[in-house]
Amino acid sequence: MAQRKTVRRTSKKQKEKIKKALLGVLVSLVALVLVVLGVDPEWLGTIPGGNDLLTSLGLSDISIPEGEASVHFIDVGQGDASLILVDGHAVLIDGGENDKGDTVVNYLKNQGVERLDLIVATHPHSDHIGGLDVVMAAIPTDTLLMPRLPQTQLPTTKTYKDLLTQAAESQVKVVYSEPGQQLTYGDGRLTVLGPLEGYDDLNDTSAVVLFRYGSQRFLFTGDMETKAEKDLLEEYGAGELGAQVLKLGHHGSSTSTSAAFLDRVDPEIAVACVGTGNSYGHPHQETVDLLANRGVRFLRTDQNGTVVLSTDGSSLQVICQKGE
Repeated sequence: MAQRKTVRRTSKKQKEKIKKALLGVLVSLVALVLVVLGVDPEWLGTIPGGNDLLTSLGLSDISIPEGEASVHFIDVGQGDASLILVDGHAVLIDGGENDKGDTVVNYLKNQGVERLDLIVATHPHSDHIGGLDVVMAAIPTDTLLMPRLPQTQLPTTKTYKDLLTQAAESQVKVVYSEPGQQLTYGDGRLTVLGPLEGYDDLNDTSAVVLFRYGSQRFLFTGDMETKAEKDLLEEYGAGELGAQVLKLGHHGSSTSTSAAFLDRVDPEIAVACVGTGNSYGHPHQETVDLLANRGVRFLRTDQNGTVVLSTDGSSLQVICQKGE
């Protein structure tokens, strides 16, 4: 008796899955070619799966309602880069590692940034200032704000020299941060709170700045650790330090964000700028537990990608590149 041959048929669901996968491969190839050629890839967002691709390539354009301010914690891996957009003005706080300059530039351009009013270089570690020379070379910048360091602490690294060299070549005005400085951009105001003292640890020399827009406040702490936090606690009350959003010091390390400091700031949201699987173990579990115990919503760029907080001055909207 002849053996009956079994014929495997591809279901409609499987066909759709294969079709979607092939389309994804095609779109990916086209996108990569566009990136190499320097062509604006935004039109890919109109193709099925295109928005997901743009996000994976770091090219997505997160739209913010007109008339609102927004703060962007850009995913640059294990490093810091934050963008403030307010009333036609743009402020960049740090720029990631040396290899992340182009990532930051592409993000700024996708947000329509043609000029930076201010760059804040919180402190001279490469994961904060490494990409800033590339940014200043690509985007006209008015002012570079950085902490003043004593001669004995001035870095001799190529990264630091590149920062100053590019600032000079791009005719960027260099200003040293001082507590109490206030800079106004439209209806937004940036206030320098620290550092208050000279410190041996460069992390503690981080420029600490508070951005206000209406009733909403965002506190940026660079890599400030508990020693400098203690000085801020002695100098400022909740009225000066309080903020709805806290950019965690030193990527969520346990050497920063003491319980006393967190209680004084009393944020609704905390953001850690960290790289996936980083060798430092950031954010440390002690910090994660502290935030959970205080009921603070915790967002992190290794899990959420770029995090954008937009505000009309009275409420906050959270937009994450991935996750929730």
